[in-house]
Amino acid sequence: MKRTLIILIVALVAVAAAYILFTKEEVVFSKETSLYKAVPVSAPVFVEVSSIRNVPPENPVLGELSGFEIVGNILQKVQQSEKAISEGKEIQGSWAKRPLILAFDFVGEDKIQPVIISKIRNADELEGFQKLLGELMGNPGQEPAERKYSGHKIFSVKNAEGKNLSYCAARGLILLSPEAILIEKGLRQLNSENLTDIHNFNKVNKTVASDTDVAWYINHERFPELLARVMNAKTTGTTNEFGETVKTNLRRELLDTKNYASWSELDMRFDDENISLAGITAADDSLNHFVTVFSGQSPGHCDAGRILPSNTSFYLGITFSDRDLFFKNLLEFFRLSNTFYKREELLKKIERRLGPDSRETLKAMVKNEVIAALTDVSAEGEPGSLFIINLNSRKNSQENFESLLQNYANSKKIDLNSLISPVPAGNGKTFRVYEFPFPSLPGVWLGGTFKFAKARYATFYDDYLVFASSQKVMQEYLADMELDYTLDEDNNYSNFISSSEGKANISAYANIDRLFPLSTRLFNAETGKKLESLRDTWQKSLLLGWQVVCEKNVYFNAFNLGFGKQPSKSDGRLWSCNLGAEVATKPQLVENADNPAAKNIIVQDEDNRLHLVSSDGKLLWTIPVSGRIMGEIHEVDQFRNGKWQYLFNTREKLYLIDRNGNNVAGFPVTFESPATNGVSAFDYDNNHKYRYFLAFENRKVLALDQNGKPVNGWNFDKTESAVTTPVQHFRVNNKDYIVFKDAGKIYIQDRRGETRVKTPVKFENSNNPLVLGMNATPKIVADDKNGTVHYLYFDGKSAEKNVGGFGAGHFFTAGDLDGNNIPDFVFIDGNKLEVKDENGKMLYEEKLGNEINLAPAIYTFSARQKKVGITDSKNKRIYLFGPNGNQHNGFPVRGNSQFSIGPVQSGQLNLVAGNDDELVCYALK
Repeated sequence: MKRTLIILIVALVAVAAAYILFTKEEVVFSKETSLYKAVPVSAPVFVEVSSIRNVPPENPVLGELSGFEIVGNILQKVQQSEKAISEGKEIQGSWAKRPLILAFDFVGEDKIQPVIISKIRNADELEGFQKLLGELMGNPGQEPAERKYSGHKIFSVKNAEGKNLSYCAARGLILLSPEAILIEKGLRQLNSENLTDIHNFNKVNKTVASDTDVAWYINHERFPELLARVMNAKTTGTTNEFGETVKTNLRRELLDTKNYASWSELDMRFDDENISLAGITAADDSLNHFVTVFSGQSPGHCDAGRILPSNTSFYLGITFSDRDLFFKNLLEFFRLSNTFYKREELLKKIERRLGPDSRETLKAMVKNEVIAALTDVSAEGEPGSLFIINLNSRKNSQENFESLLQNYANSKKIDLNSLISPVPAGNGKTFRVYEFPFPSLPGVWLGGTFKFAKARYATFYDDYLVFASSQKVMQEYLADMELDYTLDEDNNYSNFISSSEGKANISAYANIDRLFPLSTRLFNAETGKKLESLRDTWQKSLLLGWQVVCEKNVYFNAFNLGFGKQPSKSDGRLWSCNLGAEVATKPQLVENADNPAAKNIIVQDEDNRLHLVSSDGKLLWTIPVSGRIMGEIHEVDQFRNGKWQYLFNTREKLYLIDRNGNNVAGFPVTFESPATNGVSAFDYDNNHKYRYFLAFENRKVLALDQNGKPVNGWNFDKTESAVTTPVQHFRVNNKDYIVFKDAGKIYIQDRRGETRVKTPVKFENSNNPLVLGMNATPKIVADDKNGTVHYLYFDGKSAEKNVGGFGAGHFFTAGDLDGNNIPDFVFIDGNKLEVKDENGKMLYEEKLGNEINLAPAIYTFSARQKKVGITDSKNKRIYLFGPNGNQHNGFPVRGNSQFSIGPVQSGQLNLVAGNDDELVCYALK
């Protein structure tokens, strides 16, 4: 049994193959009306093609689709067909240019099966057809079995695996199907009511373009049943703002869409980048079809690209020229549906809080457009969503909206101001954001298609009223808009949408890669598993667009399916890889044994899984780890053979993982006392004889050998308090210094753990790592909890640099940013960045939107240019400041983790960061 999804893919490829074959000659689409008589009237979808020829493997669209295993198999069968046709004259003369129909119909309760219908003229053609079938079934010369049905002979043949295929020639037609029952159904229809007797089918059939090689027909009453078979049938329950339990069943809700329209016909075309389908939809007011809500409306321009952020995964927008007529038609649609009374009940509950005229007040705000969108999505939890209304008048709308909220505040006996808060959006701008008490408004007001958008917070941005599902989504939205991170600025989106209609009444867009984490919730387990196996294809920026244009009460459809090109975004994003949980550690660039010119990336997520990702964004492996990784992951060549391993620790264990994601023998090593810092790996003489250093809760600092065992000869006893920053190794004037610190002391030891330099100066250490300063006289640069900088020289002397006071939780690091041989100090305190020279002179300062909770880092671009990198994790922004305080070209970019900079791909400098559950790679400009 083939599941619906697989059958649709097969059909798509078969049609694509047919189209490309036929374009080698001038083949006019022949209207073979008699073919329709055998199409099951209950078929949810069928496709008509003009003939069968050969498939050029170089076609780019088919090249991408061939990554699907089932697609590759079908392409192979089509090529076998072409070979059989070209080598057999009796076959070639009959079937090289013969129109056919591929229809799908329901068999029993759990099957959807195909039936192929074509013309046949005589017994010689039947013999040629049987020979072709024998070649394709792998049993040439096989004698078919036969039986009689209603005066006709139904033949049956088996393939090499024993599976049956039935066919019958009757009244000038040949019918072929793996299910004999569909052959019988077609034979019965030849003498009874069939598609040619259905008015709306004939209406769309007349619109097929004369030069079309492929035409799809959709029966909207049955099509939802086909799609529902791959959907998740589980019923979930949530509590809405009225205290009611709302049950959701995706399969059942999809079945409710059968009243969208009656029939659609779509002409299918291919180009180098997209597959497009365009045609007519037939609908009737008398049958209460949803699309007739747009009757009498002219299409308009959808502002989604300009008003939605670049991380939009999906949007649905509707535009109309006559607002009052639209809402009148919408009310009539609901009045004749089975949801009318429930909708009215919920709207009245809203009116009791917002005021009796609130429904009319909201409608009066609308100018001509409403958009709902999903932004970031994940496998678990509610996706981020937006609901946006284009306003008639910003000033009047804001006054009326606040009046509605005042009514609500009065009814709840609360202060209106308790519902209003200022939200910073970067660039020093703050927006007035309202807590909105009715999150379900979009779905209640406009219907189930808008149900996914949750309206918990609201603000006014330009001429729009914007609702967001959470305060976080709202803040990110405002920051994106202020930084011009819009969909229109996404190269893939702008290129893809350029082939769409300029104006429409319904506009929808989906980025399949971004939506992919929802697949486990949307689809049943079998389909979800198949989709996961095809993930590499989804990650190639597969985009889908749909538009409906109403002109003089005729409904035109346009679908586009295409793959984006890299780099996909104007912000330089090369790729993203979904990890399934939020990025928890700094992504690190590691060696790629298969391609030394590129780097792999290793990173841990919030579920404590460790991932290795390739230079082009493919997930190579994922393994569980006992806890959160402390400090950095080190690459070591334990066996001195060029095959690197990954060394790291959690609080409980020391790990050594090989490049295939397996534990090295003897690892992990379990600690006797929990670790308090991340492991350090030192290769003193560059001979791959490593020493691993760790500190523990028992205040011991241990040197371990390559097997994780304590080293004999390391004589250090205990620190005065816990060591939480890494143990560091400095080599100065051919001497080795092992350096670490606790709360009140800095220890400078030799390789044996003996004190090499005494540090008479004492101060309360900050939580920031030590820095080796090689400018002028070599020294250790440390800062105390108040931000005073201390120089500790290797001869035991010290100096103090008072560069201003900072809070106890500040961040500090140091480096020569401009190559002038003078150390520069980088401080972050709260939301403020200050960069000073060693004498306290301010080089530049920056006030960021939120408190920074991740340490800054200094990145080397050249001997005279180092840059300061900062992550505002709350606002999901990564900043990169040059020595003079100017932002690196194209920054800030999106991300909420610490990040690495280096050549991920050959000849290209990249930045790799986490953005929620995605690992993102940017090309630096």
